[in-house]
Amino acid sequence: MHMTKILSLSVSVFAIIALSACNSSQDQHVEPATASPESVGQGADAAVSAKQFRAQVALHGVPIVSADGKFIVVTVDLSNSGSAVMETKGLDPINLGAHSIDANGKVISNDLARAALPSPIAPKNHALISISLPADKTLGYSAQILPVRENVGWFDEWGTKPLVVGPFTACGTKAQGQICDASGKALLSQ
Repeated sequence: MHMTKILSLSVSVFAIIALSACNSSQDQHVEPATASPESVGQGADAAVSAKQFRAQVALHGVPIVSADGKFIVVTVDLSNSGSAVMETKGLDPINLGAHSIDANGKVISNDLARAALPSPIAPKNHALISISLPADKTLGYSAQILPVRENVGWFDEWGTKPLVVGPFTACGTKAQGQICDASGKALLSQ
């Protein structure tokens, strides 16, 4: 009986404290969290802005097929046009990622492929990166390629226009196992 009264009193006190917190002034000004360029991509609990995370993704050369025929290899020139360093380590590293999309632009596979950046990319710098798209999951579709800050978001959320390659189709005889680009031309092998 004594324990029930203590528990009841504890719950009542907790409810009063919680309700008084709800009635506190809502006019308090709280500054949004910001991150220094050094902390971006390293697990920072920072407000993400388009100014920090912006990139340009351009096709470098033409897509090719891996020697074993299992991947479509696309090399891109990734330019950092944001204000933050594209970090490669930490809790929220930045990688190059790809979605497969249908003819209407609907995402079919959100996490089609990932490729690590070769090193951090400072603002106003760029790097060439190859990403290997699994052929079996890419045939019949196009691929959108763009950076992703893991555990945070894809760069198109902050204004980056994805590079779209494809659609890719099977061409030639089944024995040849060739993969063709949007124009019907067979991709070269490594």
